[in-house]
Amino acid sequence: MKDALQRLTTQLTRFSLVGVANTGIDFLVTNLLFLAFRPTGMAGLTLISLLACLVAATNSYLVNSRWTFTDRANQDGQIGRFVVFAGLGMVVNTAVFLFLVRYLPLVVSLDPVSNLNLAKLGGVVCALAVTFLGYRFGVFYSAAIAGFRRDCRLQPATGPLPWRVLGVIVAVALGARLLFVSIAPVAYGDAVNYSWVAWLTARGEWQLADPFWHSLFDFWQALLLMTGIGQYPALVLASLLPGLLLIVPVYLLARRLYGNTVALVAGLFIALHPRLVEYSVNGYAESFYLCAALWALWGITAVIQDGRHRTALTVIGIALAGYFLVRNEAIFLIGLLAAVTLLLALRRRFDLRLAGKPAALFAACVIAYMAASHALWDQHGLFSKSSNLGKQNLETLDLGAAARETYGAADSTPVEPSLQDTLLTLAGRWPANLMYTAERLPGMLLSPVIILAILLPLLVSRRGKVRGDELPLLVFSVWPLAFYPLIQLEPRLLFPTLIGAGIFGAAGAVAVGRLIAASLQQAPRRLGEYGVPALLLLLLLPLLPALAWNSDQSRGYHREIGDWLAAHIPADSGIAGDGYGYVSSSSFWAGRKGEPRLWTEDAAALAGAARERKQPVLVLYEEYLRNANPQLLAVLDDGIPGMELAKRFEFARVGRVQVWILADGTQRVAMAAGNAAAETATGEIAP
Repeated sequence: MKDALQRLTTQLTRFSLVGVANTGIDFLVTNLLFLAFRPTGMAGLTLISLLACLVAATNSYLVNSRWTFTDRANQDGQIGRFVVFAGLGMVVNTAVFLFLVRYLPLVVSLDPVSNLNLAKLGGVVCALAVTFLGYRFGVFYSAAIAGFRRDCRLQPATGPLPWRVLGVIVAVALGARLLFVSIAPVAYGDAVNYSWVAWLTARGEWQLADPFWHSLFDFWQALLLMTGIGQYPALVLASLLPGLLLIVPVYLLARRLYGNTVALVAGLFIALHPRLVEYSVNGYAESFYLCAALWALWGITAVIQDGRHRTALTVIGIALAGYFLVRNEAIFLIGLLAAVTLLLALRRRFDLRLAGKPAALFAACVIAYMAASHALWDQHGLFSKSSNLGKQNLETLDLGAAARETYGAADSTPVEPSLQDTLLTLAGRWPANLMYTAERLPGMLLSPVIILAILLPLLVSRRGKVRGDELPLLVFSVWPLAFYPLIQLEPRLLFPTLIGAGIFGAAGAVAVGRLIAASLQQAPRRLGEYGVPALLLLLLLPLLPALAWNSDQSRGYHREIGDWLAAHIPADSGIAGDGYGYVSSSSFWAGRKGEPRLWTEDAAALAGAARERKQPVLVLYEEYLRNANPQLLAVLDDGIPGMELAKRFEFARVGRVQVWILADGTQRVAMAAGNAAAETATGEIAP
């Protein structure tokens, strides 16, 4: 044990010294290129980071191969594996660098050069951890590590399912979600749109709902509303229940692939991951379709392993339909998974007739959904959001341009873009989407578990039950990174990658623990298996309340605005305001359905639009104006012609929020609290 620790300490010391030299090279090249070219956009910064990483990586190979890892075994393909892990380190370095460049200014105030260097330091440190592990276990590995990899096994569990263990994991998950929603009872964005479709459908007023937001998820939420619970509790339960249930297929899938220990660790990773907890209580559809997708993955894996698993065949058909009817673009992934399954199954003489059952169930569920949608809205309800593909701008890339395109007045009759125009648009924004993916992925993963997922094939050569049974989960995990940057990327669409990282990372964590126990010799194997996962879980736990607090600080102000609107604005008065979830979130808490206002650069046009659309109440948000409509920022100080200020709020995160009402006699809103008076800019009630 002493020799192993001494050898590891020596390697870490030498690798760190090489890392310091590489960091100096990285920083030197970065600053020279930055000062020489002074790029202002993310594309230029990305290119600079990549070039600096390339120069540092070349030095890294030359020195580490000759000085740091002198105990390496004789092996072929060393340079190729080094290129892979150096490239991975480059990706990690660049992703963390871009993430910190964007978000560090929100935490500390620095000049551009200092911010650049601090962000680069964060990227270098994270990449250093990845490259050391990759080089040690994948490139310059020793004979001892090669022997460990040959002997270590992670195989399916046998025997009865440990229901008590699974029950404890679900109970832990429930506690985490209740904690989050108690700190941050929020409703915003798409969740509000889903909620209104479900609310109106449950009340028999579906003709008033916007079918653009319709999917299987709002049918599910409407069922909850029919029990008599309120709109907000139904919104929470609609995501909470599937958010808890998805832990079951995660546990079963991990157990089927890698055994009970990995299943326990993977279940806890998913149960306590702050992002998954957040989207299990905020009314979004992510937990619903993830639950369906994971049941399908469990079924596909069972079929690949066992062939005639009839329960799995039933689950596959129904679960894939549930996934598709919430995320219609998943039809591409479903086709890919079907091809992979058939290819692997055919090699084991799979009876193709068995594929008819899941296909028939899938078709039956889709047809039933289409029939129900057609009866309510006279349309099949599929691919409604595909219209986003024809948009020239995306709010994630250019909020101002996207707002102008979405909410601005149409100069002429809209023309449906041709397939060629759509493809050109998608190709044009693909590079920016890739950078956006790299920038947001660290904030989505929130832990180093992805590193352990990458180490899994380097440490364990015999995994699963049959060759290829990990492939469906791998395809599902890589799918968002390969597909969504081509169309429209939002950070929450990366959740399948997060799920895959959790399961593969749990297996990697157990393997690393075993390796540590084997290296120390006297350490119990169980201590190693559970010690590494425990450390990762300890990293996640503080993030949970922190993310909940941040969510409340970022969006909790909508409740205060909603309470004021409910108390002062009559129920029959139309409410409009800034789009992209601002006014819809505030008015939700007032029990009203707010509508996006006209996007305009002319303040005088606001009153006319409010009068024409019969929406005499207008809510403006400084944060939105600053990012999407800066031409109107002056109205917060100078006022809006034809409108009166009824209420103003001041919030630390988003700045000023103002409620305006039409000033003319016929359209003026009667304030519901006491008398027909408007609250003046001083906060007093005018007589």
